[in-house]
This record gives sequence, C-alpha cells and structure tokens, in this order.
Amino acid sequence: MNSVTNKSIRDDIFEAINNIFGFNIIKFSKIELGHMNLKWHIKTDIGDLFVKQYNKTRYPEQMIQGLETSLNHQNNLYNEGIPCPELYSHKGNYVMKSSYGERFVLMGLCEGSNIKAGTANEGQMYSLGKVIGKMHKLLNSNKTVHLPLHWNVRSKESMIDLWKDRWNEAISLDCSNTLSKLEIQREIIEKNDVDIFSECEKGWGHWDLFVDNILFKTNSVSALLDFDRMHYVYPEFDISRPILSCCLEKGQIHINRVSAFVKGYQEYQALTNQKLVRSIKLTWWKEAEWLRANIQNSSPLNRFNEENTWVAENWDDLDSLFANIDFLE
Repeated sequence: MNSVTNKSIRDDIFEAINNIFGFNIIKFSKIELGHMNLKWHIKTDIGDLFVKQYNKTRYPEQMIQGLETSLNHQNNLYNEGIPCPELYSHKGNYVMKSSYGERFVLMGLCEGSNIKAGTANEGQMYSLGKVIGKMHKLLNSNKTVHLPLHWNVRSKESMIDLWKDRWNEAISLDCSNTLSKLEIQREIIEKNDVDIFSECEKGWGHWDLFVDNILFKTNSVSALLDFDRMHYVYPEFDISRPILSCCLEKGQIHINRVSAFVKGYQEYQALTNQKLVRSIKLTWWKEAEWLRANIQNSSPLNRFNEENTWVAENWDDLDSLFANIDFLE
C-alpha cells in the first residue's frame, strides 16, 4: 500500500465512525505496531479511542466470523473485569464496514506502556499471572463444550520435513549460525514425540500474549490487547508465551519473576512444574519452524527465535530450572 491509499482508507473509516456514532475526530496519530493492518489513536469529543483496520489480504472475508467470536470473548472478559479495551459495536457486530468496504473495529484506548522484552519486574509478573489465570477460568469454566482445535501439534514427521527444508536453505545461504541452532533442533525433534503433549488441556486462549500485546503500569498489568487470534487451542500457550517474552533477558531466565507469575496464576488456576515445562516445550514445538536463515527483518520474529534458541539449549534442564518455585501441587 502506498501513502495515498492509506490516506483514502483512513478517511473512509473516519467518515464511517462519524456517520455511525456521531463522534467528531479532532486529532489522530498513526500507530506503527502490527503487520499490514492500519491502526490509529484518535482524539474525539468523547475521549481517546483506538481504531484498527483489518487488511483484506491478511483477513479475507471468510475470517471475519472468527474475528467476531474472538471479539465477543473480549467483550465478555471486559464485562467480567479483565483489563482489556472496551469495544464499540454496531447492529450487533464489532467488526464494522465503511462505505468502501473497509473492515474495522473501534475500542477504548487503554492506559499503560509496553515494556522491552525480558524486563518485567516481579510485581508486573504477579499481576500478569493473576489476570491470565482469571481469564482462563472465565473462558474455560464450561467444560461441557468440546470444539475442534484451531491448531494442533505437528507430527514428528512433519517437524522433520520442515526442518530439512530450513536446513537446506541455511546451507545454500552458508549461514553457519543458523545451522548450529538447527542441529540442536534436530536432536530435540528426533528424541521426542508428540506424546509429550498428550496431557495438554484444550480450551480458549488468547494465543498471542507477548510484550507488544500487554500494557503495564509500574507494578501491575494495565491491559491485555489484540484478542484477534483468540481461539480454541491449548491455553498453556498463554503461560509460556508471556513468561518467555517478559522474563528472558540476555540469555538468562529470571526465576524470581517466573515464580511471581506462577503465584498470581495459581490464585485462579492450577499450575505445576510439569505443566509449566510442558507449556514451554509446546511453544517451542509450535514456533520451531520460524527459525531460518532468511528471516525477514522483524523484531518480534527475531525475539521469538531468541526465546526458541534458549528453550532448545535448556530443553533437558527445564524441570530443574523451575524446581524451587513454590507450586501448589
């Protein structure tokens, strides 16, 4: 998209907001975070709001109903006291359309700040554990509903095939650093099988909880953001993903901060050493395919690969690493 197209999309969406809600947009600023979707912070005569456009390539029409389901969960969580943005709806839908067919959402703007990966403090992690534990309890209290998984664990054979493609790519690009990391991946894949995930619990999860999607105050969570990827998957992703994102710094995991998260989470949901380690390995298994030689210049993807490499290097020691955390078993 060029700047002219972006401007026409913006003007079209802003006009729709004015027509639907009667808000006067006094001032706006573009938000650069995210992939392909356009985002703005707008100042209106009723206060500050957030607008997100859904790119038609990234979110084709057949995905919109799934988005509505995810956003409906967000709305329910907001009403139950989970810190997240308040959504606006029109004619029963959260995803609205402009005159020229641009899909967008409108929601309240939350206070708080993003932090640099790996730098959360104990107070922030305790608060984050509490919020995620409560969210999981609210989302998955009705165990009578069994839905098909949005994503399932790749088979060992599929993992090996994908690994071979990335290995050959790294050889062709003469990337020795990636080759050494892929060798560690190969050893893990060959000595493990998907049965290590057989006890993973199924349910609704946010599925994208890393530092870009969490706002913090000095010693607490201010808001969870971006519920677009919420699906019926393995909620354990919501344990390991924020722990790795918030507690791994310069190749070292801050155990005291992980312990604070565990303490908060256990106020609402059970969590054992076995489950914590399994969740970390599950995230590794899912994200292993992102490690490759020709990685795009993406800050989140580079960070995910840093975390993936750390998990691989500590795979056999994860149980002992977290052994001194006070799990309520």
